[in-house]
Amino acid sequence: MTTGPETLTVAQVLGRLEAAVASTLPGPIWIRGEVTGFRRTPGGAGFFRLADAEVEGQVLDVAARGLVMRDVDNALGAAGIGGLRDGVEVRVRGTVGIDPARSVVRLSLLGVDPAFIAGRLAVDRQELLRRLAADGSLAANGRLPLPLVPLRVGLVTSRGSAAHADFLDHLRRSGYRFDVRTVHASMQGQAAVTAIVQALHRLAQEQVDVVTIVRGGGSKLDLAAFDQEEVSRAVAAMPAPVVAGIGHEIDRTVVDEVAAVSVKTPTAAADWLVGQVGDYAARIDTARRAIREEARNACSRAGRRLDHSAALLGGARTTIARQHDRLGNLAAGIVEESRRALVRRGVELESIAQVQAALGVEATLQRGFVLVTDHRGRVVRHAGSLGVGDRLSLRFADGTVSVTVEDDDA
Repeated sequence: MTTGPETLTVAQVLGRLEAAVASTLPGPIWIRGEVTGFRRTPGGAGFFRLADAEVEGQVLDVAARGLVMRDVDNALGAAGIGGLRDGVEVRVRGTVGIDPARSVVRLSLLGVDPAFIAGRLAVDRQELLRRLAADGSLAANGRLPLPLVPLRVGLVTSRGSAAHADFLDHLRRSGYRFDVRTVHASMQGQAAVTAIVQALHRLAQEQVDVVTIVRGGGSKLDLAAFDQEEVSRAVAAMPAPVVAGIGHEIDRTVVDEVAAVSVKTPTAAADWLVGQVGDYAARIDTARRAIREEARNACSRAGRRLDHSAALLGGARTTIARQHDRLGNLAAGIVEESRRALVRRGVELESIAQVQAALGVEATLQRGFVLVTDHRGRVVRHAGSLGVGDRLSLRFADGTVSVTVEDDDA
């Protein structure tokens, strides 16, 4: 019989390892790490790995029976967190042992700490908000001016979902002519972050008034994509205001904080758009009524001024008629008075003619007088004005005789 070092069978080695692990980590322990490779079996059992957040490449296999996974789902659901999934940092309770079929150390899951998961999500969210605030991204989209009439709407949602249908239905029932450009994106799961970012980048190239992101309600983990930095920064960088209508009533995601407008549900997002357009339409109606009323008042004032002017013109017409009558009477009086004046002047002239006839040269000559004129035809009135040799003309009633002065004795 061969003697020497002890030779162990595989089962013995695994048994000793199991005993060593059991002696080192007796009973259940709490352990934290990040979930990776999560999967379920048709029977409800769960399998995943816990990755060390501080040491790269260090992982621990975890297995959970169907009943345990049901209890875990119930506990996480009651806390509003949702089901386990990759990328979530957790604190779990279980027993450490050796999986003889795979020759690996394995944690048999007994339960999870929902408060730890919620706390880690909250811490991560607050840290991301701090970074976004530090570089100005948190308020960037909110500083964009909201459009007066947001009729051209970019929509990021899961096409065909209830959120999508409710949003479009509310817009249609408003009666306003919204132009909605929908870009499909997964709203939860590992692909959601990339899909939402790509959808936002696509709409950033479109001529839209606002961009809306709508999703129905869900747990904290269902909405985890909206707490991711890539999605939050994509929202902050949008050239148009973003309206977030993510269906959760208690916690706000980082996207809610970054977006220009945040409402509780997809329907509320549609109502906000309808309200914006409705407010503008109401202002237009108010302005239209004010313009119509002012036009009516202006016409009324103008009518009163026209009536007043017409009354003044009527009075002026009466005054002019009276003046016309007075002018007619005055003209008739002038004509009549002129006629009488002419008659009077005619009588006066006839009298003058008669006087002239009685006192004229011919009548005087007929009475024996002589008219003496010098050689220039001037009447000689005084003898002293004559000199010897002056030629004179003596006019008698029956003729004229020329004489020459020979003696100037007076």
